[in-house]
Amino acid sequence: MYKRVVIRVAVLIMAVLICSVVGADPKSEADAKPAAKEKESAATLNVETKGSYIYWFTYTGDEGTPQITLPVRFKGKSTKMDVDKVVGGATLYVLDKGSNNLAIMHYDKGDNVDLATPDFQHVREVRLRVIAEDRKPIESAVVHITDGLDEKHMAVITPADEGVATFFNVATGGITVKVDAENLRKTIDSDITLPDERTTPGFQRDIKVSGDVNTLNVKPAASKSPEKKGKSGATSWANLLQTITGLAMLGVVIAVVLIVLRAKGITGKSALKGLGVHLPDEEQIQPDPRAPAASTVDPNVCQFCGQAKDAQGMCACSVVPGTTPTATSTAGVPRLIGSQGLYAGHVFEITSDTVVVGREPDNPAALPNDATASRHHATIFKSEGGYTIRDEGSSNGTFVNGARITEQRLTPGDEIQIGATKFRFEI
Repeated sequence: MYKRVVIRVAVLIMAVLICSVVGADPKSEADAKPAAKEKESAATLNVETKGSYIYWFTYTGDEGTPQITLPVRFKGKSTKMDVDKVVGGATLYVLDKGSNNLAIMHYDKGDNVDLATPDFQHVREVRLRVIAEDRKPIESAVVHITDGLDEKHMAVITPADEGVATFFNVATGGITVKVDAENLRKTIDSDITLPDERTTPGFQRDIKVSGDVNTLNVKPAASKSPEKKGKSGATSWANLLQTITGLAMLGVVIAVVLIVLRAKGITGKSALKGLGVHLPDEEQIQPDPRAPAASTVDPNVCQFCGQAKDAQGMCACSVVPGTTPTATSTAGVPRLIGSQGLYAGHVFEITSDTVVVGREPDNPAALPNDATASRHHATIFKSEGGYTIRDEGSSNGTFVNGARITEQRLTPGDEIQIGATKFRFEI
């Protein structure tokens, strides 16, 4: 009996062992391996300042081709990095979205990374626009720079680049710039500063060079996009509506004030006096009845010589055909009679076929005291049985009957202005 019990217990134990072996979950061992792998590939990225960041890796793949991981965003001061696909000898890039600066470091798989604020000392993109002394962009060149960590960078400019050399991952600080181009004499802006604090992720600066370099005629870029224009138009309408509303309210206030003042019997003049505004008395602004009337032009007096006209409207400066010539003038001889200005009252007879009028003392009609007249101001000459006046390129011009002329045929009674004097042409 005892032996049977022992045998049954032994059989039961063996059955349990067999079931445990057969019924074991095959996935448990498989799941243990990824867990170990996950534990092996997990790495922590720690930053000194809490903020918003983006990180990514670059590395060389199995076939020797460059690879880039998908950028990953995180907030705070720490994150678990996904480095499953990253192989040894990779480069880690971490962008601080607050300062727009970039931290760059060599990374070995599995290592934790601790970054301090000074580690963020690179600028993702630097654009240097090379221009000539006339501010036109250079056509083609090679641009060399040495950044704040003494790392050297090089970029080429082609006509498609419109004078801009683009560099990536440049350390902040003092930058040395050298431009190589055909017929270039000197890089004027050879030393610049790449600041740590900027308002944009990138950096852009003009670099001026000297020499007979080839340049481009580039049209200026549009200052605003259509979306911005629409926003600006909406703002303009809002400002206009606000202005109209304000003016309407001001008009209502003024109307109410006037109604109240009128109801109280207060006039605008009395209100101003109450405010201390001094107003002239009505007696002071009334015209004096004893004051002489404004002078008028007497039609019986010549405006040119000041002498009274006769019944025929003739005066002392008028010449009537058939009359006896006076001692100072010859009948039928053309002349210029000064009617107004510096040489008013002077008479210049035109006794030759050509008479030059001007400031030169040797001129037949000399105006030496008139500084506004040119030396050889105008010429009066015979033409086709009459006389013509021609301006000789004077500084202040020659005028006939108020109109500036280059050449004009004259008729008796024409008013000619030369310099500061008006003459009447008579025959």
